[in-house]
Formats: sequence, structure tokens, C-alpha cells
Amino acid sequence: MARRPSFILVAASLVLITVVAISFVGNIFTDYQMTDQNLMARLKPPGLFGGPAEYPLGTDRIGRDMVARLVAGVQMSLSVALAGTLIGAVFGTFVGFVAAHFRGAVEETLMMIVDFQLSLPFILIALTLLAFFGNSLTLFIILMGLFGWETYARLARGVVLSASAQPYAKAVIALGAGPWRLYLRHILPNVASALIVQITLTFPQIILLETSLSFLGLGIQPPMTSLGQILGDGRDYLSTAWWISVWPGSLIFIITLSMSALGDALRDRLDPMLKTRTT
Repeated sequence: MARRPSFILVAASLVLITVVAISFVGNIFTDYQMTDQNLMARLKPPGLFGGPAEYPLGTDRIGRDMVARLVAGVQMSLSVALAGTLIGAVFGTFVGFVAAHFRGAVEETLMMIVDFQLSLPFILIALTLLAFFGNSLTLFIILMGLFGWETYARLARGVVLSASAQPYAKAVIALGAGPWRLYLRHILPNVASALIVQITLTFPQIILLETSLSFLGLGIQPPMTSLGQILGDGRDYLSTAWWISVWPGSLIFIITLSMSALGDALRDRLDPMLKTRTT
């Protein structure tokens, strides 16, 4: 199997760096805040399509500047996705290490919980928890963290069991190292590449999950905003004000595609099995 060219990795990285940079400095392109309203300028088209120059990407249904809204939306969507990804990665990896260490009944119980979550569509779990507990930013981020942890648990358990059987691990144990020193100082660095690849593959999935829930009105709540919420606000204006939905939808597409391409490129470069097949 031919190896992917490295330009995919470079291009995806540049796109993501550009998006992140714009999310931090994008406000220099507008004089408005995301909550500023001007009903006299509602549903104005982008400046390039005949609208006023002061609104380069147009305005929404209550006259809010789309540039300011998109900058705030990217910041929120990326922050929630990053926090959720890290929570799921840390929790799932810890569960996998515990299962691999204790084995027996502990391992069977933890893996049964993993199989139970895998058997249920996560969107149903999310809708149930949000309907029962209500919505807040903290709860929403924790909910995003629950997505995909079982994948990290399975991955961590498998690589720890494999690494523990290697000669270097047995040598470290023979020298008197405790189990957690073995795991944190010796095994974890050796399996970090697999976990990093999984993080890059889970990140776009969490963005899409956040987008879906916010689109339905169950995610980020006003006065905060996210790309999914902006996309949902524009669904009733697709025929008259297409830009309200097209801009956030395009950003979601670009971010998820770039992150997925980055994950695939990293997997091709870091996975030793793929390296063996291509050499």
C-alpha cells in the first residue's frame, strides 16, 4: 500500500493553524461584538455580494455581524471539542490501564461497561442526560468527554498488555520498579503515538456531535454561541439569507476534514504496522 504524501499532513496542519489563529485575532476584521444588534441592518448580504462593506460576511436575523459571530463560534466549538477530547482521552486511558493491571474480575467488569456504551448510540445518551439534568456549559463539556472514552480504554488496555510482555518491561520490573512507575515512565511514552492518533480522529467527531446538539437547541445556549448554534439559527433563512448557514457550515466542514486528514496522515507515519507494510 502506497504511503500518503507528506503534503497532506502539512496542508491539514496549515489549515488548522490558520483557523485557530483567526479565532484569536479575527475580531480585528470587525468593529462589532458578537452580541451587538442592529435591527435596521438585519439580514444584510455579505459585502462581496452587494451588502454594506462594514459587514463583509453579512448579518443575521437580528442584525448581528457574522464575522464577530463566527469568530466567537469557532472559539467555543474548538474549546468544547478540545476539552471533551482531553477528558475522554485521560479517563479512557486510565480505565484501560486499570483493566490491564488488575485483570480478572476488574478487567471483565470494566470491559463490560465499555461494551455497554458501545452498544448504545451516544446521541441517545446525550439527549437523555440533557433532558434529565438540564443544560449548562460544564455539563455539556463533561458530556462531550464521555464520547469516545471507551475507544481509548480498549486501545490503552490492548497496548499495555502488549507492551507489558516486552523484554524491556520485564527488565524494569526485575530492577524493582513498581507497576505505576512502569506504566507512566516506560509504557505510556511508548504507546503515546497511538493515543495521539486516536485523539486526532476523535476530535472531529466531537465537533460534529457538539454541532448536532447545538443545532437542535440542546448544546451551547445564548448569549454564548458556537458554529452549531449559528448553523441552527440560519436554517429558516436558507432561501433568503443563505450566508447565515453557509459560513458556519463551511467552517465545520473545513475543520473536520482537516482534522481527519491530519489524523490519517499521523496514523500512516506513526503506526509501526503500516510502516512495515510500506517498506
